[in-house]
Amino acid sequence: MNDVKKALDSRLKDITFSQQMKNKVLEECLQPGNAGTKNKQSFKRTLVPITLFLVFCISIATAVKGLKSDESVEKLGGEKVSLEPDIVYSRYDVTGDTNTDTVKVEIVNNEDENDSGTIQIFVNDKIAFKQKREMGPYWSVELIKLGNGKVFFDIYSKIASDDDLIHQLYTCENNKLKSVYDFQKYYDEYTINYSVDIVKVSGNIIETEVRAQFYTTGSIQYDMNLNFEDGKFERSENSFTLQYKAMSKKNKWTVNTKIKVYEEAGNKKVAYTLKKGSIVKLDKVVYNNNEVYFQVENNKGEKGYIAAAKAYPDTLYFKEAQYAG
Repeated sequence: MNDVKKALDSRLKDITFSQQMKNKVLEECLQPGNAGTKNKQSFKRTLVPITLFLVFCISIATAVKGLKSDESVEKLGGEKVSLEPDIVYSRYDVTGDTNTDTVKVEIVNNEDENDSGTIQIFVNDKIAFKQKREMGPYWSVELIKLGNGKVFFDIYSKIASDDDLIHQLYTCENNKLKSVYDFQKYYDEYTINYSVDIVKVSGNIIETEVRAQFYTTGSIQYDMNLNFEDGKFERSENSFTLQYKAMSKKNKWTVNTKIKVYEEAGNKKVAYTLKKGSIVKLDKVVYNNNEVYFQVENNKGEKGYIAAAKAYPDTLYFKEAQYAG
């Protein structure tokens, strides 16, 4: 009887049954009178249908587990779709009413003396967004679908000289596009120009690649994530490591003018002052409330923060600062 119990327990141990159910199965196999050869034959007859039943249960459990796994993947997924002009897209619910909508982008070059252009975005055959710009404008429009199912419009625009950038995320409410996140924040004030490219959507997180020419450093690059939570987009963190490999540049900066280094970003307490000719590292760009800082490290390993310039400095902060355009 112990062998019977061990055999059944071995088959039942990986299945989530109550102990009461296990005992009932064992009792069926261990009824009085099932001794010797008769016991073995009875056990075989009983074990076969039980085994088939268990295989069936395992199959159902596996299928259910697989279904839940697929649902989780769907919830964690996300999409980024470029909208080409004059093509109607109809797979997405951009209005949030659980029904799919039609979306179409139209761009018209006006061929006037100002070299102007106009973009119109139609949602369900109605104009949801319209913008006119001069000096040879360019537009790029993408649909961003988050893992929670919400869909946003990513609209990027610039003029022929790569100046006057406009880049925002929009939601569609009452058939009109409403801005919900402005990528221009900080960059208009602290940089000559910038670009924020959405490279991937993972769940409710938008992964971006930032290239910006700060007045302080010239061209730099870093990755920044936006997280959608409680109905709004926020940066996932406030400090971002500079990507020197992508920049094809060494983390070596030669100080070109006297620079105050603060103990903390946003704190006006001076930790030390960098002198002209000093060699330092710039590790991170840091956002603190409405201000931008750079984390610096001197040759003694002492870290601190320098405030980002809001205009071209009379003297470059660093000899390695490079500006394009």
